[in-house]
Amino acid sequence: MDTVLDGLRQSLRSLGRSPGFTLACVLMLAVGIGASTALFSVVEGVLLRPLPYPRPERLVELSQRAADGHLTRFSDPNFEDVRARTRTVAALAQVSGAASVAVTGADEPAFATLALASRDFFPAFAVRPIQGRLFAEEEQRVGGTPVVVVSHAFWKRYLGARPLPLPDTLTFEGRAYTVVGVMPESFDYPVGTQLWIPRELEAPLPSRTAHNWRVVGRLADGIDLQAARAELTHIARELAAVHGRDTRMHDIAVEPVQESLVGRVRPTLLLLSGAAAFLLLVAGANVTNLLLARAATRSRELAIHVALGAGPGALTRRFVLESLLLSLAGGALGAVLAAWGVRALLAAEPGHLPRVDEVGVNATVLFFTLGLSLLLALGLGLMTALRAARQPPGATLARAGRTHSGGGGAEQTRRALVVGQLALALVLLVGAALLGRSLLGLLALDPGYRTENVAVLSLVLPPAEDEAQGQRNVQLQEHLLSRLRALPGVRAAGAVSNFPLEGSPGGDGTFLVLNRPDEVGDLDDFGRLSREPERTGSAEYRVASEGYFAALGIPLVRGRLFDARDHADAPHVAVISESLAKARWPHEDPLGKLIQFGNMDGDLRPFTIVGVVGDVRERGLDDAPSPMLYGCSRQRQQFSSRFHLAVHGPMGSAALVTAARQVLQELAPELPSRLSTVEGLLAGSLAPRRFSLLLLGAFGAAALLLSVAGLAAVVSYAVAQRTREFGIRFALGATAEDVLGLVLRQAARLAGLGIGLGVLAAVGLSHVLTGLVYGVSTTDPLVFVTVALLLLGVALLASWLPARRASRVDPMTVLRSEA
Repeated sequence: MDTVLDGLRQSLRSLGRSPGFTLACVLMLAVGIGASTALFSVVEGVLLRPLPYPRPERLVELSQRAADGHLTRFSDPNFEDVRARTRTVAALAQVSGAASVAVTGADEPAFATLALASRDFFPAFAVRPIQGRLFAEEEQRVGGTPVVVVSHAFWKRYLGARPLPLPDTLTFEGRAYTVVGVMPESFDYPVGTQLWIPRELEAPLPSRTAHNWRVVGRLADGIDLQAARAELTHIARELAAVHGRDTRMHDIAVEPVQESLVGRVRPTLLLLSGAAAFLLLVAGANVTNLLLARAATRSRELAIHVALGAGPGALTRRFVLESLLLSLAGGALGAVLAAWGVRALLAAEPGHLPRVDEVGVNATVLFFTLGLSLLLALGLGLMTALRAARQPPGATLARAGRTHSGGGGAEQTRRALVVGQLALALVLLVGAALLGRSLLGLLALDPGYRTENVAVLSLVLPPAEDEAQGQRNVQLQEHLLSRLRALPGVRAAGAVSNFPLEGSPGGDGTFLVLNRPDEVGDLDDFGRLSREPERTGSAEYRVASEGYFAALGIPLVRGRLFDARDHADAPHVAVISESLAKARWPHEDPLGKLIQFGNMDGDLRPFTIVGVVGDVRERGLDDAPSPMLYGCSRQRQQFSSRFHLAVHGPMGSAALVTAARQVLQELAPELPSRLSTVEGLLAGSLAPRRFSLLLLGAFGAAALLLSVAGLAAVVSYAVAQRTREFGIRFALGATAEDVLGLVLRQAARLAGLGIGLGVLAAVGLSHVLTGLVYGVSTTDPLVFVTVALLLLGVALLASWLPARRASRVDPMTVLRSEA
């Protein structure tokens, strides 16, 4: 122990005599350790930490798998059949996607996210409210007492964290709900949900083609995931044998709930973690280079120690202790940078990362930082000690009067480290460039709608539970549109049930092609006809008003749009997207076709197709347009409670938002609303890609700076060691250009080796970016060539200063100093 303490004191004194060297090493290690720790904090909180529920690994989510492999939500009949048959999944429950509702009765009117949850939903998660209770049996039925369970965040923000029972009710969806329970702060499913009401308040739909429900459950005791998958696959085949194509369920997909929550962000987080690890390797290589250079300048001192009897163990201990002090200092500063970096990451993160409340620099993360620091210390110390131990003390002392090179082997090691740094930097820069080119490609795509000078006003009205309420909703919608169209500078205004990129859940399902209007009298008729494949099609279902397509600039391909002829008592009409027309009627004119889509809203009056419009990328620019059917809002009033008003004019989106807000305040000041712009929605949809690009680009830039600094240091060191050689060259007639070219060619060889290895590594790792880039190959030649030339140019620029210094060597001064 005394030996170690003495060694630490000696190392502290030695590092204190070289403050510039010490500071440079600590800062480089802090950057690498800080970046790795910050990303590990996110990975640990999002991917690695178990969900905050009892036995979370037993929680699973089920989806219907169609014959073509794509996943859909469950229909009511399929869910009931699966629940009745399964023995491997207990507490199987339905839950809707979180939808936005306007809530009054709280401390302030607000939009909140609502989910409908069936009777086994909370038992599946094995959670209890921190206040109050869950739903009672008599509340979980059609016509039951309206009750709601609220999230912890909603309770604190909108209910003042007051104890239950509350004297007031919450009103949304046209009903007054009594708050009966408050969930723990850790409960968040579906993600972002603030209100849960009993699913059983709504009657189940008999149609097997209405895919409305997520399904969650808990594996039965003694059952593993594979056994559950095997049983559920068997059940899907049984149901298909009984009901035929009606089930629209070729198989049942089962995955852990944690995977369903974080699976979509896993590739991005692992990519960024790998980038942080690469940056750490670059920083470590730079510090190793500095340590080797320092050991070379101390070669005479070390040789004397060895000659006086210092063994390899003492030498190794000395270097390891110095590296330990540097690594611990770098780790401590890195932990501080990581804490700041995590806050910055979460502030910049666009809101698509699940479980962000669980991300932070905790004890696990600090242990990771400590382990990383110790590992670096061991690696740096051993590498430096091994290089120093290979120099025979006699030869080192013989060279001491002429050079401090530390031997050719050390020089080769330093060059190899620089080559590795450049290769790693190229890999990071190629990844960032591919993401950047992908983003530019997405921005160049035509989304199918106008992206500038459009304001969006989102409203939620009481649900249209009867015809009178539906008419009131439509009247308010049309009154708002009339006022908005009358505003100076407004060119068009319209409404739609689901706005592109807005994120509210839409609806998709199977429709029927009819031979005559009266073919479907009830949903049993619908189910019978849906067994005939030639009579069916699949599409997203939306309801839009007159003026919507003009407001968004969605082009009319043929036929007509909605107009004054399409009033509530007129035959119901529909406009379809071009992709639906091509998919369902590839060799026919769809105009005039009769279709039945009543399984989506319960209205069995058929549609007549009157128009075809351009395709719209609704979910994102990187998502192919979905086949779409638009009903007229005057005629399909069941969808009148949720709508988005689009207002277009040349005055700019900000001015349009202000004008729309004033109109709403005049006509319906009591309604909670959300105002946005198409530019903002588009930017939000691309924010995750921008976020990944920003981080990967930052890591690449830092790695580039560190690697070219390492190259410049190696070139500078080589120039200093070859000063005598350059003097002799000048004395023999060499010009400054000759020496400058000699040094730059050597630097170019190192850069070329690093670039070559980096290209091979980038090609080998290109599959990591699959799925993260759009419209560009992960081995795009243009990107590789551009990044390689950039790296070569920066490397030569960094080498130019030491090369210029070499070209100015005075031969007489050098030769006199050697005499």
